[in-house]
Amino acid sequence: MNREDIICPGETIKELLEVYNYTQQDLADKLNLELKTVNEILNGKAPIMADTAIKLEMIFDVDAIFWNNLEFNYRKELKEYEEQEFLEYEYQEIKQVYKEMLKRNLVKETKNKREMVENFKKFMEITKIDNLQEEYYKVACRQANIKKFDMIYLMVWIQIGLKKAREEELKEYNKEKILSQIKEIRKLTFLDNQNEARKKLKEICNECGIIINYEKSMPNTAIYGISKWLNPTTPFIQVSDRGKNVATFWFSFMHELGHIIKGRKKMIFIDAEDKIIENEEDKQILRDVEEFKADEFSRNSLIPEKEYKNFINEHQEKKMSADDIILFAERIKIAPCIVAGRIKYDQNIYNDKILNSFDIKMEF
Repeated sequence: MNREDIICPGETIKELLEVYNYTQQDLADKLNLELKTVNEILNGKAPIMADTAIKLEMIFDVDAIFWNNLEFNYRKELKEYEEQEFLEYEYQEIKQVYKEMLKRNLVKETKNKREMVENFKKFMEITKIDNLQEEYYKVACRQANIKKFDMIYLMVWIQIGLKKAREEELKEYNKEKILSQIKEIRKLTFLDNQNEARKKLKEICNECGIIINYEKSMPNTAIYGISKWLNPTTPFIQVSDRGKNVATFWFSFMHELGHIIKGRKKMIFIDAEDKIIENEEDKQILRDVEEFKADEFSRNSLIPEKEYKNFINEHQEKKMSADDIILFAERIKIAPCIVAGRIKYDQNIYNDKILNSFDIKMEF
């Protein structure tokens, strides 16, 4: 159906005006309506009301029911066209992310556009796609500096975790208990089997009343992790496998844990590669402070700041060797890849052969 094929009742009235040699003003006078209103009726902007249909019957000797039916069919066709147009808009918005959702068995396969849109809305628990835009701005997301950032992909990634979180049964959140477990968490970085390490981490978090979910990185988002309070007593963390790197994972987890321990309960933190995108300056400043606190917690929890600075200062004049990194890591009881990752990040060195030799690949 094309918009041009939907003919408004006003076109029929215009034809009769020519036959009767009436002007629009003449018709306005006979109908006892404003000229503006008559013009809107003729152009389909205003409906033919029941009393107007009766008057048209008297003027043109055409049954009122004809005008009522003409108006009803016009509005019906117009609504169907608008719904079809809106369906096409929503389909275009989600058709790519739907393919990713199919890979993850989140939705059913279908070639029907309406079914696809409905399946997506049900998974996201929304009534229209534009609701996602509103949710995105509520969380004041840190958007990565990538060419193809897609807000809908991000919201789907978050929703996956939130739905899984509902299935968790937790003990009461205990801040002191999770802080007391930092040494045990650090030990997990040494495990050769990082799948087992993540399993043990989840057990520790659950014992401390924290829901944690690991979710494969989503295209077009560059997101490392999120943290939020599902309610005043239930903190939630989700970490991605972006970077496919063990050190990146542990820094990301500790960063999100820092938000839970140091941050505000009413804020949701979404951490990626670039600065936060936020409209209001005061919120920007507040969130920058929160990010700094989380970064500080992550760094210090994995590598004590004082010892790290002393180590870096010791190697200002001589090139750092692999053995130096290993010995320092052993001394502070952390995996060498964590130390190498910290140096690369702090000094923006990502092509150093010695530092890169400590990289350990990881993928969910």
